Amino acid sequence: MTEVVGAGLALDTSYQRIDSGELLDRIKLPLDFADTKQKLLKGDFINKSEQRRVTHVLCRSSHSVVGSAERPSRFDDIVKRVRGGAWRGATGKSISTVVNVGVGGSDLGPRLATEALAEFCNDSQSIDVHFVSSMDGAQLYSLFKVIDPETTLFILASKSFSTIDTFANIKTIKSWCASVMSHSQWLAHHVIGVSSSAAKMTDYGIPVAHQVTFGEGVGGRFSLWSAIGLPIALKCGLSVFKKMLEGARAMDKHFLEAPDTENLPLLMALYGIYNRSELGINNLVILPYDGRLAMLPDYLQQLDMESNGKQVTADGNALDIPTGPIVWGGFGPNGQHAFYQHLHQGYDEFAADFIMVFRRDGIAFSDDVAKNLAEQQQLAVANCLAHRQLMFNGSPNGRSSREHYVGGHPSNLIVIDELSPEKFGALIAAYEHKIFVQGVYWGLNSFDQPGVEKGKKIAVKLMEALTDSNVSEEFDQSTSRMIKKFNELCG
Repeated sequence: MTEVVGAGLALDTSYQRIDSGELLDRIKLPLDFADTKQKLLKGDFINKSEQRRVTHVLCRSSHSVVGSAERPSRFDDIVKRVRGGAWRGATGKSISTVVNVGVGGSDLGPRLATEALAEFCNDSQSIDVHFVSSMDGAQLYSLFKVIDPETTLFILASKSFSTIDTFANIKTIKSWCASVMSHSQWLAHHVIGVSSSAAKMTDYGIPVAHQVTFGEGVGGRFSLWSAIGLPIALKCGLSVFKKMLEGARAMDKHFLEAPDTENLPLLMALYGIYNRSELGINNLVILPYDGRLAMLPDYLQQLDMESNGKQVTADGNALDIPTGPIVWGGFGPNGQHAFYQHLHQGYDEFAADFIMVFRRDGIAFSDDVAKNLAEQQQLAVANCLAHRQLMFNGSPNGRSSREHYVGGHPSNLIVIDELSPEKFGALIAAYEHKIFVQGVYWGLNSFDQPGVEKGKKIAVKLMEALTDSNVSEEFDQSTSRMIKKFNELCG
């Protein structure tokens, strides 16, 4: 079978180098995989290195941050107050702008979803949402010129509530707001905290009513379903956010119940394992052909590479086999004018995921504009299919070397008939499950990131050396030379 369907998505594997039947015979998951899958979906799978349950899937159901009509949650209340104009700043003005301050999983997931789903807001409560993640202040430099401190609400989003990058931005934001309000007014009227640590948010001075928490078992890169998704709900509305959760739940059900031959995320995972481990292809290019999904490659880069970019098993044993691929990519129509030349005629092997949306109704526009928009979507579909075909089939009989296309590059095609919040949720959940399956196969812990944490510790020592020239910590010759230059110029 070359096409499987699940939770509103279709996966076409016609352009893989092996059919699904042979794939299932060659790539064998552990005998207890069915039980392992059940544990993930019940929130009982254990992140061994951190000794806690993995619970991000529960955020879509039993641990949902969204309340009900009978029992609204603090998340609901914040969204309704801000979007309804009831949340007032320190000077009495209504909030019209939200800035999410976070990095990694506190930035990429919410930003992707906000861009993908903005058009599905069906009310008139318009809130501008911006994202700040850059530790060097570049984003704030531009943002301060176009927002007003009196009408801006800042979401301080950090699982640990101690991320240095995030608090560097927060310090600058506080200074910027100090010209029109006191620090206590800023905290009382212009700050929402999102973290797994209520105690740290309280210590910082954020009112309890303005704190939204999520569990320690929710990894940052898997957290857009949790309180970290607050900017999604603020931009798009609670209804859209709930539909996104519904779509993810539908994919969870499909992943749990569909037989292996028809299981969409399972087959995505197994083809990825085959391409990486047996064909030796070390990179996966993500190519969405719908502008609303332009950020998908960035999001999946973190989701995949931070999860499975490891050479040590969950039990601490060294591996001597390749694991997760390098994940990169870009918005397909723009990529055609940038890096596709290398894909078609360059030396390197790659695998690809094409993501295609068949139609997009322009119901908010005149008939002529809607017709033109539909034709543009058709143009995107045609180009997606053309480049996918050429990458696999090639053109070895060209009349000259300039017309020679090697082909043979395997790819998946994920088809969405029409993008919706539900199908977006299903798409992201499918990739989460794919990465989980691959981690189980390679024996990895897909839910920690020790390499990232080690880099942060080294950065702390370097920060001390850059702020105090008397620090005696010894670094390598090149690093010490850079520290000396920095202190001479900026000290």
